[in-house]
Amino acid sequence: MSARFVPRSTFAYDRIINWFPGHMLKGMRLISERLNSVDLVVEVRDARIPLASVNPNFEKLVGRKPRLVVYNKQDLADPSTLAPVQAALARQGTPSVFTSCQTGQDVRSILKHAAELADPIPHVTLMVVGMPNVGKSSLINQLRHFGVGRGKAAATGAQPGITRTVANTVKVLEHPAVYLIDTPGVMMPHIGDPVQSVRVALTGGIRDNLAGETTLVDYLLFELNRRHLFDYTERFRLDEPTNDVHVLLDAVARRIGAILKGGELDHNQASKFLLKQFRQGKFGRMTLDDVRDADTFFDQLEKPLPPSRRVAKKLAKLAHRKEERRRQTDGEARNA
Repeated sequence: MSARFVPRSTFAYDRIINWFPGHMLKGMRLISERLNSVDLVVEVRDARIPLASVNPNFEKLVGRKPRLVVYNKQDLADPSTLAPVQAALARQGTPSVFTSCQTGQDVRSILKHAAELADPIPHVTLMVVGMPNVGKSSLINQLRHFGVGRGKAAATGAQPGITRTVANTVKVLEHPAVYLIDTPGVMMPHIGDPVQSVRVALTGGIRDNLAGETTLVDYLLFELNRRHLFDYTERFRLDEPTNDVHVLLDAVARRIGAILKGGELDHNQASKFLLKQFRQGKFGRMTLDDVRDADTFFDQLEKPLPPSRRVAKKLAKLAHRKEERRRQTDGEARNA
């Protein structure tokens, strides 16, 4: 069936998605203010996008403060991509752990890492940071469950941006005493690579409506096809794989009964269904980033961030005005 099918080699998308509401800017300020009272920064990332879920602003903010990188949702990521990322971070001198809040896998190792800092200091304070919807609040609840046997300390939800303020300290371990500070998910003010922003949105880090549900499903279809994961054809009763997202949405809408008045197929409901299925791992364990370049990527984090388009335009205008003034001054000097 799929022998004749040729998947797309690239995903054509050039729209810049920027999502940096006011509470994120405030959150960055509050994180900076409380950082001096913190013994360890726990930066949570998404194992499905181990590179795209890195916020370079945290690198600058955290500086030389001890840090543990936690790749959450490892149960949804391709297992073969975990070791290369962990090895690349180790070469940078950054310890890391892969966890799953669904299964509780390796969550205790975070507490163990924190407890090792308790000598000689009497207690340890952690600060949890990360981009939206990487599972920070779920991780905190798991830490409390394993550490002190208590219930939820932080609200959780499928939409990014649930936590909006820097919370008070919460105890997550009795002996030694380990306390934790939750923080809001903070997105990069500017993502230069449009496709990278789609990856972040597909995993739930950016609100679906900003990229558009159809665009996200189209990228999901692109990823399924290029990995030769064609099970969706049988599942949604397609004769063969397709590169046309509308063909897929038609099939899904029929399969789930998403039909509007007049018999029109509801692509919106079909898109929401597919996105939910992907985020629950129904299409298998997938890592969207190419981790073969992990070493190069982490090396680049030490370099200054490129300016956003808006900032770049302002800098270009200032440079142009400066050059105009220089030429005017030179002309006046020659005429004098």
